[in-house]
Amino acid sequence: MFDYLLLFTNPSHGIQFHWFLSDAKHFITKQLTHVYTNLQIFICGLWNIIHSYQPNPLTAHFFFVTAACAAFAFVSTYLFAIYGAAAGGVYGMVKMAETYRRIVGGGGRRDIRGVTDERSGGQNPWGNQNQAHYQ
Repeated sequence: MFDYLLLFTNPSHGIQFHWFLSDAKHFITKQLTHVYTNLQIFICGLWNIIHSYQPNPLTAHFFFVTAACAAFAFVSTYLFAIYGAAAGGVYGMVKMAETYRRIVGGGGRRDIRGVTDERSGGQNPWGNQNQAHYQ
């Protein structure tokens, strides 16, 4: 995903944006690699623990598959929650910045058709639509 975004970054976007995407890609890749490597180590250690109790093969395999699935589900849910919270925070900040930009000075007034009238400096040619008709 980030590689696709990095293809379309150019100097007009700023080098900081390119660095941010590159760092985010490396961080996420390393984090996922470490988490799933530790999950593999856990699964190998789990088999050694199960084998040390010398259970019958059917019970050992059943418990191993169940514990491995539970560990994978827990790790996947945890990562989904972490990245979901981060993505939600970024989305919220972008929406707040968009609203702030619109309030402070982004664009002009729009007429009924939704077209900005640039000749009047962005003002609606029929006057201020926010005022009452008797003013």
